[in-house]
Amino acid sequence: MADLIIPTHGGEALRVARESGIPLADVLDFSASINPLGMPEGVRPAVLAALDECIHYPEAHGASLIEALADFHAIAAQRLLVGNGSTELIYLLPRVLRPRRAALVTPAFSEYAKALAQIDCPVDLIPLAADDDFQFDPERIVAALAENVDLVWLANPGNPSGALIAVDAICHLLELLPEGVRVVLDEAFIDFAPDTSFVAQATEYPQLMMLRSMTKFYAIPGLRVGYLLAAPELIATLHDAQPPWSLSTPALAAAKACLRDADYRQRTLAMMPQWREALAKELTALGATVYPAAANYLLVRLPTAAPAASIVAARLRDQGILIRNCGNFYPLDERMVRVAVKTPEDNGRLVKALRNQLERKAGEHNAAFVD
Repeated sequence: MADLIIPTHGGEALRVARESGIPLADVLDFSASINPLGMPEGVRPAVLAALDECIHYPEAHGASLIEALADFHAIAAQRLLVGNGSTELIYLLPRVLRPRRAALVTPAFSEYAKALAQIDCPVDLIPLAADDDFQFDPERIVAALAENVDLVWLANPGNPSGALIAVDAICHLLELLPEGVRVVLDEAFIDFAPDTSFVAQATEYPQLMMLRSMTKFYAIPGLRVGYLLAAPELIATLHDAQPPWSLSTPALAAAKACLRDADYRQRTLAMMPQWREALAKELTALGATVYPAAANYLLVRLPTAAPAASIVAARLRDQGILIRNCGNFYPLDERMVRVAVKTPEDNGRLVKALRNQLERKAGEHNAAFVD
């Protein structure tokens, strides 16, 4: 088993603005993968209207949002649990499931390992290879499992890789796994590739738990809304273990407004592939390797002659431009960064700043920047 290194998070625009004195509006955050269209138009008025209700406690377990999500996905409400972002649910699952040993398909979001560590659950890492564009092989995953593993955790699309797992491959994995092995499938970014979601097949596999996030696609990370799809019996158990009032009244109102905005979803799905492809071409022209991606971010290997990812990230940070150093994601190396896809104008600023850094001579590298 590989040594478990927990990466730090991106999305530190507020901290950078506070520490650097750069106005928040001037910080360009490519380290957090948030929809560049911003919040749907209906969110702001819904939140403002909800403020008048804040003299009352919010719904204890978000019943109105669960009903809206059940309609949206055409599934039974008894299969849904909402939370304060999917991160709350990521931490809730191990506390309730109490797995003996877990396997994480990597590279992966850092909170999975931290959530399992809270119950001292041993964790095995099963890496997907960058040289193979992070292709997912169900038979290899199952063959790599230790005998006492009873929980497998993976994401689709992968984060930070952006690689998609085909629906057939997920079905194959679930059918190959021994009886008693549960699977957590995190679809935090699947709204950017909705046709590849596993929601329609989920009811066929009672051992499956699916995480979803509303913060990325709908650009509401400060409001914290996520949800879980699972068998009704497990949802009932998780419901009893979850503290009440996880979601504020404004957050509930915002989430329901997001679900009502079909035009926003259509516009996002129309523009994101274009902007992502254009950014990938510009980064490739810099000599970088850009991995195939289906979400609103790109995993990039910097050219061999370039400074390490930690140095490039630190230098850009000084300019108010944030990117995600991925050198501490197992099994990635110090040349890897992740960048969000933003508007063409913002993407152009990033490419220009990166070009300036990549053109600096090796002798100009400053060791003080290294993590």
